[in-house]
Amino acid sequence: MPNTMSKNRYVINTTLEGFVNVYKPSGKFNNCSFSFRMSDKEVEQAEKDREELLTWAKSKVDNPKRMNINRSKWDEEGLVSYSYLGETKRVEPVFIDSEGDLIDREVLKTLRAGTKVKLIVQQTPYTKPALGTTLKVHGIQVIKLATGNGAGDSGSLSVDDVKDLFGTTEGYKQSSPAVVQEPTDNAPCSVEENYDF
Repeated sequence: MPNTMSKNRYVINTTLEGFVNVYKPSGKFNNCSFSFRMSDKEVEQAEKDREELLTWAKSKVDNPKRMNINRSKWDEEGLVSYSYLGETKRVEPVFIDSEGDLIDREVLKTLRAGTKVKLIVQQTPYTKPALGTTLKVHGIQVIKLATGNGAGDSGSLSVDDVKDLFGTTEGYKQSSPAVVQEPTDNAPCSVEENYDF
């Protein structure tokens, strides 16, 4: 079994929600985006880590009492809206299937809400313009493909690092796809807006 957690890094089993665009930057904010939900246990750990990270960040500024502290990147229900590429300047996560093989870019065009995934998420602190923490998604392993797939750059994690952290699991395989059309109430991509959080 691969190491699933290190300091401030989480492997989250979840389902993509809301507006999902993982193919190429577009929309009002010229980015790619999706939402996912963390479990109560994952939120509890992330909150604990956030307190430690904010303590560290406060030690790096001259007058921490005068600094504003931004809210967490998850809401009270554990929902995270994540965006990358385009104007965000965040790198694209690595997309792999359940056997650790990179997913073709053409499949990304149709990946939508309802896709079951494992995510490698890193929480990191920042000190400007205010104090806070952010979440960076380094890797996405597609377990059940609702309608598509893709591949990209993991930032500080290589493709092999992402594959090692995820390991293999039962589910979607690019070599033998079994795509499922999930019913959604989502409007077409051209109607919805992306929000950069």
